Amino acid sequence: MSPKVERLERKVELQDYKLGALLEVTRAINARASEEDLLEHFRHTLAEYLGIDRLVLYTSISGEWRCMLTTGVEGALPPVAASTTFEEGQRVTLNSTAGEEVFDVVVPVKQDQEVLAYVLAGDTKEGVGVSPVVKHLNFITTLTNVLVVALHNRRLSEAAIRQEATRRELELAAEMQALLVPTEWPEDPDVEVSAYYRPHREVGGDYYDLFPVEGDRLMFCMADVSGKGVSAAFLMSNFQANLRAILQTESEDLERSIRMLNERVMSNARGEKYITLFVARYDRKTRQLMYINCGHNPPLLMGPDGTAQQLVNGSVGLGMFSEIPSVDLGEVTIARDSVLVCYTDGLVEQENEEGVPFGMQRMERLVRERRGMEVGQIQSALLEAVEDFRGAEPTFDDTALMLARFR
Repeated sequence: MSPKVERLERKVELQDYKLGALLEVTRAINARASEEDLLEHFRHTLAEYLGIDRLVLYTSISGEWRCMLTTGVEGALPPVAASTTFEEGQRVTLNSTAGEEVFDVVVPVKQDQEVLAYVLAGDTKEGVGVSPVVKHLNFITTLTNVLVVALHNRRLSEAAIRQEATRRELELAAEMQALLVPTEWPEDPDVEVSAYYRPHREVGGDYYDLFPVEGDRLMFCMADVSGKGVSAAFLMSNFQANLRAILQTESEDLERSIRMLNERVMSNARGEKYITLFVARYDRKTRQLMYINCGHNPPLLMGPDGTAQQLVNGSVGLGMFSEIPSVDLGEVTIARDSVLVCYTDGLVEQENEEGVPFGMQRMERLVRERRGMEVGQIQSALLEAVEDFRGAEPTFDDTALMLARFR
């Protein structure tokens, strides 16, 4: 066989190999092969068969260059700054921990004018003739484009799937929360109630409730989970179920109820979150309000004569300690036409454009001035005052508010 025929056969064989390699990587992509397997196929194709034995692949992930593959490089390469660009076809020298690493050519991978990756390729062996990098440059470019664009699109697809899952999770959490937070109150001859809730995001971790227990008594609850979003909402939904179950059966002993709730929060949150809680039991016959404030913003009790009292007795927040150190049970006699204002920190800690919080004093003054109004009107006036106060300053937290007038 003549040398010319042999060269032609080798050329045809090489072309067949390149086509087969492209088909193989395409099949692997379609079969959802792992990123590690695809990169190994890429390395093997270029290094083992074509003799391109010095390779580095940088890809752009979340705006940063990440080294995805190195072969033929003796030392560890330094990080590449996000602002770094390489010129197509240029010779590049990188300083590794073992010394200088020289690459003969740079191959950029672009999609819609955006550079997705750079391949740095070179030879470690000095030889006669045309360098494999130069000889197979078109194939290197094609194979790299197929691989990198597929991986980029896969990341985009996975991100879209995660985003959709998050959106659905938020929808479910919002639906669940809407079921947990009361929006209407039954007519009660002894207590007039109005409440409001606005999560900072789609869902939040604030909660309020009012329900009857045995002995012609009412339970008032206002709670706030540390943190925001879905995790806070799910913890609060679990807490609400436990709270109702425990207080329905242990209403006679508020301290015991609080200690049981603390155990549940510790078990569910595992020390990563805590819950502040105000819980009170109102006896219609004696007009006594027994309460425990577990690290929550102190509710305001406004008397018919304008005398204000903050309900501060209680304990630390739930989930802060495996066992609550001490509980100070509060008790107050409720005069007719007194107004109880329960709220979360999103209300009084809302800042204006100068960084000044709305504060307890402003709330107390407003409630005192409007204490003769219906609680729904007091609530509207209070929310409007907070909105006017914050101006262009954005809200930063969930806001819950519950008012009750004792007749």
